[in-house]
Amino acid sequence: MALNCGHSTIKYLLFIFNLLCSLCGIALIVIGAVSLVKLEELREISDEYNIVAPSILLIVFGSIVFVISFFGCCGAIRESYCMTSTYSFFLILLVIAQIVIAVLVFVFVGDVTTALKKGFERVFENRDNPVNTDLINSIQQNLECCGKRSFLDYGVNFPQSCCSTGGNAPLCVPFASGCLSRISEFLDSAGNIVAWVSLGVAAIELVGLISACCLANAIRNQQRRSGY
Repeated sequence: MALNCGHSTIKYLLFIFNLLCSLCGIALIVIGAVSLVKLEELREISDEYNIVAPSILLIVFGSIVFVISFFGCCGAIRESYCMTSTYSFFLILLVIAQIVIAVLVFVFVGDVTTALKKGFERVFENRDNPVNTDLINSIQQNLECCGKRSFLDYGVNFPQSCCSTGGNAPLCVPFASGCLSRISEFLDSAGNIVAWVSLGVAAIELVGLISACCLANAIRNQQRRSGY
């Protein structure tokens, strides 16, 4: 079934677009996986919020985007009205879901940050517990911070995890930042990345959705004229 020049152009643009969407899906998976690893330790200091949920959702949506993009490529090349319409339907759901995720991240990142800071303070006050000590050391090494507000919270005996020069260095120079401020900075940064990437991919998918609807309509009209 031959489409006119304009619709043929849309078909091939949609094919290229879906290849780009596949890459976006892979990017979502990578960003979700990296943020999941980074947030895993912070989850242990507070059970008030499931802070890894957005990362898990990014991985899930990235996988779905990749699969649906492949479906869209097949629909465009085969000029299948059914496949293109199905692709458009699932793309609408994805766009809505990603916008919802971004909004939730923007709305709750402040509350999550407050809860985690309170959790860290509680863990720090009970740092004599070996489990808490290991958790604090891990957070201090990964976020490059020391103490709640500064290394002075330890007095003169701060742990090796506070050393910016490394634990085996002859002279220990403690990290200048306290962990409360670093937790806040890290969550703000991670939240912005997750939210804006979700919105960016949703915007790209919206362009693909409009193209897919135009192509599906052109295929349907061509089928009617051809007597299918």
